[in-house]
Amino acid sequence: MNTLFVFIAITLVVMAIIFELIERVAKLSMRSFFIVLSAAFVGLVMGALLTLPLSKTPGYLGEWLPLVFTVLLVFGFVTFFWRQKEAVNKWFDAINKSLSVLKNVGAQTHPQNSVAVVDTSVLIDGRISDIIRTGFWFYKIIIPRFILAELQTIADSTDSDRRAKGRRGLDIIGTLRKSKEVKVEISNLDFPEIGEVDAKLVAIAKKQNLLLLTTDFNLNKVAKAEGLKVLNINELAQGLRPVILPGEELELKLVHLGKEKSQGVGYLPDGTMIVVERGGSLIDKTVKVKITRTLQTAAGKMFFSKIVDAK
Repeated sequence: MNTLFVFIAITLVVMAIIFELIERVAKLSMRSFFIVLSAAFVGLVMGALLTLPLSKTPGYLGEWLPLVFTVLLVFGFVTFFWRQKEAVNKWFDAINKSLSVLKNVGAQTHPQNSVAVVDTSVLIDGRISDIIRTGFWFYKIIIPRFILAELQTIADSTDSDRRAKGRRGLDIIGTLRKSKEVKVEISNLDFPEIGEVDAKLVAIAKKQNLLLLTTDFNLNKVAKAEGLKVLNINELAQGLRPVILPGEELELKLVHLGKEKSQGVGYLPDGTMIVVERGGSLIDKTVKVKITRTLQTAAGKMFFSKIVDAK
């Protein structure tokens, strides 16, 4: 009879505590709910640690003390955590901040950040296939179908130059898809409500957290302004140009006049422009020049030189 009375009493106490907790938890915000949940978890862990020693107590106490202490510990920790809610909130904020840092660090190697969506200009340019062939490319390439459609439109143009560009772009896609060094995906990603192709690319890159691969100067500026990571092949080419210092000598073929009639202009194999003073009369000739100074422009570095020897 006494055992039954104790059992009923403990059951009623436990049910009262549970109902009280349920009623309070139902009114809590998500942050407060996690505080209560954390407190209950700590109470359960402490109760589990005390179960073994308490269960060795003689008689009925050994049977009921572990349960009673566990319930009291849960209730006690919930009460304590709740009263120290501000301190616990700061603790949660610190954990969230740490997790955010880890997430940002991990995002640098996240698979999505190894995927680049491609602009039409890159496919028409064609150098991307050469870059991939060298083995210096580590990204998966996504080509939206609207880029394919734009290339098809260009390839069907009545203008021969545009038609050639469109066909070259389509040929480059074929080359990329056959390549073993890169994964290429033709994607249905699109924003039908956006009409401009460049704006679609920016929207897709933002939504999917993709890199944007382009050679378009204006698209490059817009994408960077939107906070996107941009891979610009022209910037890569600029960075790979050999360093030329004042005083160096080299051979150069002059191909046309400069801004002034006395100036001749020649180009290195990588496209670097060199202006040659007093070279205007030597167009179509190869001359030996000495670099005198450099000028940084929006398009890159331009070099000025003087003639050392003419052939």
